[in-house]
Amino acid sequence: MTTDSRPVQTDGQGAENGHPCPSNADDFFHRGLDLHRQGEADSAISLYLQAISLCPEHVDACFYLALLQRNEGDLAEAARWFDQAHCLLPQEATIVYEQGVTRYSLEQHHMAIEHFKEVLVLDDTHWQAAYNLGTALLAQGNMAEAIQAYHRAAQLNPQDADIHFNLGLACKRAGRLEESMQSYLCAMEIAPDDAEVHYNLALVYKGLGCKDEAIASLEIAVALRPEYGAAHGNLGVLYLDQDRVAEAKACYRKLIELDHNAASARHILAALTGETTAVAPSSYIAELFDSFSGHFEERLLVDLEYRTPWELKSLLLADPAGPQHFARLLDLGCGTGLVGQIFQEISGCLVGVDLSAKMVEAAAAKKVYDHLAVAEIVTFLEQNREPFDLIVAADVLIYVGELDRIFAILATGLAPQGRFLFSTEQMAGQGYQLRPSGRYAHSFSYIEAVAARHGFRILSTQSANIRKEKGAWILGELFLLGF
Repeated sequence: MTTDSRPVQTDGQGAENGHPCPSNADDFFHRGLDLHRQGEADSAISLYLQAISLCPEHVDACFYLALLQRNEGDLAEAARWFDQAHCLLPQEATIVYEQGVTRYSLEQHHMAIEHFKEVLVLDDTHWQAAYNLGTALLAQGNMAEAIQAYHRAAQLNPQDADIHFNLGLACKRAGRLEESMQSYLCAMEIAPDDAEVHYNLALVYKGLGCKDEAIASLEIAVALRPEYGAAHGNLGVLYLDQDRVAEAKACYRKLIELDHNAASARHILAALTGETTAVAPSSYIAELFDSFSGHFEERLLVDLEYRTPWELKSLLLADPAGPQHFARLLDLGCGTGLVGQIFQEISGCLVGVDLSAKMVEAAAAKKVYDHLAVAEIVTFLEQNREPFDLIVAADVLIYVGELDRIFAILATGLAPQGRFLFSTEQMAGQGYQLRPSGRYAHSFSYIEAVAARHGFRILSTQSANIRKEKGAWILGELFLLGF
C-alpha cells in the first residue's frame, strides 16, 4: 500500500501592474481588494470586473480576480483570468506559477508541467514550482523526471518535509527503494511526528526485507495516530510473519473497532482464534490478490514451488474414458493466467474470472483468454448462459469453506459430459476448517458428500504438495469430477 502525494503549494503573491490604468479603474481594484481580504467574494468579484471593464490591461485586477475565482471553486474562470494576466505580463513568474497550480487543479497535468517549467526558466530559485513540477509529473507516472524535479526542490529548500516525502514516494514507485528510504529518513528528521512519513518508510523497509525496521516504524505510526487503519493492517501482517500472534490479533481487533477493512479483519481474526466460518469475504480475497499481483507468479513458482496447474492437467488427461480436448473451458479464480497458459492447447474457447481486477489485468496481458471477467464466481456462473465442458479451480476452493452453494451452481453450468477439476488443502477428520493462514482445508469425506449431493461422481483423485509455506509443504488433494 502507498500514500497519495502532498497537495500543490501556492504562495499567493500578487503581480506588479505592468500597464498604466485610469485612476477610477485603480479605485475599483483597491476597493475590490479590500473586500477580497474581508471575505466578501461576490462584491470583490464585481469590483474587479468593473476595474477590468474600465481598463482591460489591469493585470492586478485580472490576477486577483483569478485567485478569488479559484478560491471560490470556479477553476475554469480562474484559468481564463490567469491566462489574461499572463498575456499582459508574460515575464512575471508569479502569474505563470498560479497558472500551473490552476491547471493542475483542473487535472490538466501536461499544461501544468509546461507552466512550472516556464517558472523555473524565469526564476531558478522558485522551489514551489520545482516541487509542483514533481507533483504533476508524478501524477502522469513520469517517475524519472518527477525525481529530478523533487531533487531540485530539495536543493532549493532542504528543510521542507513534503519535498522529501514526495521524493520518497516517487523513488518507491520507480523501484528505487534505497533512495526512497533515504528521502523518508530526511522527512522524518524534519517532521518526526508525521505518522504518514513513518508509515511510508515502513512500506519501504518491508520492500527491502527489513521487517524489524518496518515493524518499528509502523509502531511509531500507530502511536502517533491511533486511528491509522492502514498502519494497523500492515502491522498485523508483519506480526503474523514473525509468529507474534497475540500482537497480530490486537491489530485486527483495532481494525474492526475502526471499521477499516473490517470484513477482512474479522476473517483473519476468526482464523487466528480457531473459529471456522463459511467463506472468506470477497473483499478480503480481492485485496489479498490485488496486493500480490505485481510479483505473484515469481513468488508462487519460485519461492513456493507451486505446480498445481500442471498436476491438475496431468490428472485430467490421465482419465482413460475422458476427452482430451474441451470446446469451452472456464478458469475459476484465474489469477494471472497460469491455468490459461497451461490448458490453452486443450481448449477451444478459454474464459477466466477472478475477484481481483489487478490479477485479471495481468491475465489479459498473456493474451490466451477469449473472455475475462472481474466477478465473484457464483455470481458469474449464475449469469452464464452457455455451459462449459471443463471448469478448473486451481487453489480457489481454499478460500471457501462451505461448498454446497458453489457445487450447486457448477452442476448447472457444466455440460452433460463435462468435467470439474480442482484442488483442496487436506485435513483429517470430518467437514472443513478455517486455518490460521486464512485458507480453508476440506476432508475427503466432505468433498465426497458435497459432490454426491449435487449429482457429481469422483472420477479420480490424487494427493499432492500444493505449495510451500515457511519452507514446509502444504498437503493437498486434486479432484476430477463428472456426472
